[in-house]
Amino acid sequence: MKEKNKIRTGESAGTPGISGKVWNGMRNALKVFRKRWRFFLIVFMLVFLALCGYHYFVNKHTASTVLSLDYEEASKGLTPNRTRFNIFEIQGGEVMERLIEYAGLEGKITPKELSECINVQATHDKSISGSVNYISTSFVVEFTVNGAMAGRTAEDMLSLLCKAYREYFVEHYGYNHSILSFEIDDLKFNDEYLTAVDLLDLKCSQLEKYVQLRRRESKNYQEPDTGITFSALEQRVNNFYDYDLAKLRSYVIENGIANDRAGLISMLDYKIRMDRLMYSKLMAAYDEDNNGIRMYDAAMSAVVMIPTQDQTMQYYMSRTKTGMDNMALHADAQLAGATERLEQIEYSTYLTEKLKTRLSDRKKKAKADAMIHEMDETLDKLAADIQTADSAYTSARARNYISFSDDSRGFKDQIDLVHSLLYSVLALIALLACVLLWKILSDKEKEV
Repeated sequence: MKEKNKIRTGESAGTPGISGKVWNGMRNALKVFRKRWRFFLIVFMLVFLALCGYHYFVNKHTASTVLSLDYEEASKGLTPNRTRFNIFEIQGGEVMERLIEYAGLEGKITPKELSECINVQATHDKSISGSVNYISTSFVVEFTVNGAMAGRTAEDMLSLLCKAYREYFVEHYGYNHSILSFEIDDLKFNDEYLTAVDLLDLKCSQLEKYVQLRRRESKNYQEPDTGITFSALEQRVNNFYDYDLAKLRSYVIENGIANDRAGLISMLDYKIRMDRLMYSKLMAAYDEDNNGIRMYDAAMSAVVMIPTQDQTMQYYMSRTKTGMDNMALHADAQLAGATERLEQIEYSTYLTEKLKTRLSDRKKKAKADAMIHEMDETLDKLAADIQTADSAYTSARARNYISFSDDSRGFKDQIDLVHSLLYSVLALIALLACVLLWKILSDKEKEV
């Protein structure tokens, strides 16, 4: 029992013995620090300067800028022509090939290798919360030079990258002139003449809407080389529609010009029957709505709650609204549709009468063909003038779709002062810990 008690006493005494050794080691380490504080200060300064130099060397080969998207559709993640925006196209092959050409690096680096020198990240986190995603409209673009770019600084390469990407973006997303292209084959001369007239009408309508949009955006814009304005182009489109196209349509109808007279008459007869059937349905619906309105008793509003809709199309129960509002609006819509069908019936009936009473000869068809070709040339010239003016206008405007702001770092950021200081302090603490451990081990060896 005495031996066991001795063992326990020794074990319990061991703890304060160890803590005492640690405390003695700490006091000895502190004495060493006081005696040799200059040495520790020199070590701290050497580590700090080494880290500052390392960060400065690394950052010297890196340049960055902030790319901002300055157009309305950007907040929806789209390009100006409403296609999906992808920031990583800045590292794409076409942009890299332009950058290689501008920097004079042909044969020195491949587009893939060059793209690895670029780092892109959004300025904000994409995820704000678990259920809400943020679409960033600004991005930090970093470029790091390597040995293949000898003679080129990071700032130079970044500037050329911005130039290459801006040109790429303007060419691919700044404007879309596909609506202005018009092939003569679209007129389908092997079909009926009225079909060709309708296609010319459709194309003219597209040009009119396009140039009207541009005129509303910039009423006083003038194309630098020709001085053409969008207002003048709109007037030319209107003249084509009101005079040239109307003249062609009238000539074809009044002379009964058709390739397949019997087939066209049969088609018009069928269309007249269908339009009359639809006209009857629309008028029946119109009459039903009017009957419902006449049957309504105003005294019902005191006791009846009527389901109705507000301006946001939300249903609610109302006493002030009787429900007749929707019936009245529906009746107006049915009447408008019936009136339109009646006009179509009258037009188709008139065409049928002309086709039955007028016989066209080859001379009249040849003249109609010549008029259609002339119309096509006029329309092509008009579309070309619109595209010339629009290209100059959209190119100037599209260059403002993206902007690059200076993100250059000062000397403090280049040496990464905060991290350099933090790592130096950690290194000093590690050195003191080593001294403390050395002192503890030395004291233990002396006791042995």
